[in-house]
Amino acid sequence: MLSINIPVYNIEVSNLVLQLINQAKNLGISYEIRVYDDCSDFDYKKRNRIISKYSNVIYLELEKNLGRSAIRNKMGIDSKFDYLLFIDADSKIVKDDYLEMFLNNIKPNRVLCGGTAYQKEKPIESEKLLRWVYGINREAVSAEIRNSKKGFIITSNNFLIEKKLFQKIHFREEINKYGHEDTLLGYDLFMGGIEIFHIDNPVEHTGLESSEQFVEKIKMALKSLYQITNELLKNENIFVEQVHFLNKYSQITKYIPAMVFRLFYKNCHSIIVRNLSGKNPRLFWFDIYKLGFYSTLK
Repeated sequence: MLSINIPVYNIEVSNLVLQLINQAKNLGISYEIRVYDDCSDFDYKKRNRIISKYSNVIYLELEKNLGRSAIRNKMGIDSKFDYLLFIDADSKIVKDDYLEMFLNNIKPNRVLCGGTAYQKEKPIESEKLLRWVYGINREAVSAEIRNSKKGFIITSNNFLIEKKLFQKIHFREEINKYGHEDTLLGYDLFMGGIEIFHIDNPVEHTGLESSEQFVEKIKMALKSLYQITNELLKNENIFVEQVHFLNKYSQITKYIPAMVFRLFYKNCHSIIVRNLSGKNPRLFWFDIYKLGFYSTLK
């Protein structure tokens, strides 16, 4: 019936696994939970090894780091059931009917995206405010809004796909750095005529990075996006039109030359980072920062 796949890197997952075991048992379904460790530090491996004692849990420590795309592909190939549920390790189940909600919405040639939630209270640590503000305002979006866009954007932290479909269309392993491997998967599914359907079935993202770490991850993601648009999908206008950031960048640079953003980034990026790292990070400045950094890649 259901193979639940959780790729792990330097995160403890025992609580998440126990939540999923309890829900699967209550449903009385055939299931397995695969947890593959992508070369975490020894301390995390030691803490996570406890889950191997549970029935229906397959815990595997990889000998070399595969990266975000390749490890998910391997888990999908190794899975034994017809449906694959991928969940990021820094997740918390917030709905008692989480697994049931996915199973009730299964249809042929449909990929289900559950969405993302964040804690309602501001984090105590001010260095994590940017990640929380961004998540609350940009990622914690209702299924109605996500479906209204009629596009191919998916998030790999919480989605279900048929195994036979995943064997045909999976993550492209050319994207071996952080960022937008799921955007590219969504594009490939969309071009293959597969329905991408969003439901209100989020997991809470618990792994709030510091502002400094988050900014660096976004820069890495923008580099991956540049690689996709300039190497893997040259002249694919539909990709630019559907990806919000690329569409916005394309429209803005029709009126404001990219050179202006490059100069602004060169002279002002450190000032913007101070705002983003402070107690009142503004997403407006974060957007400007992203536009400026992306312009330096061209």
